[in-house]
Amino acid sequence: MPHVSRKKLKKKVFIKIGEKLSDTVAKANSAREVRWIFKELITPTECVMLAKRLAIILMLEKGHSFNTIQRTLKVTPQTIVRFWKITKQSLHKSVIKEISASKTKGDFWQELEKLILLGMSPRGR
Repeated sequence: MPHVSRKKLKKKVFIKIGEKLSDTVAKANSAREVRWIFKELITPTECVMLAKRLAIILMLEKGHSFNTIQRTLKVTPQTIVRFWKITKQSLHKSVIKEISASKTKGDFWQELEKLILLGMSPRGR
């Protein structure tokens, strides 16, 4: 689990930091630049967390059951419910649709599997 400081940021500062991060990622000119940003800013654990969250959304959109998602991704039912609610908000539908329709979605599932397996302990240990 990633370490999060107990010291809370002021709401205004938190919002500004979030905006700067999203602006930085949005201004990247290529997938290579985005990968570099993530490699420099996000730990492997955080990367797995983000990949699992995206996978939850995509699996919900594909109609997978909560139990299947829970077993496959090793996430709690509460996490699945939280993202199920997100998928029901029309604001996010266009993003989900774009990701689901992407030509590289096969690559996404292969990469996701690699990331998930990285976070698992070897069998029998």
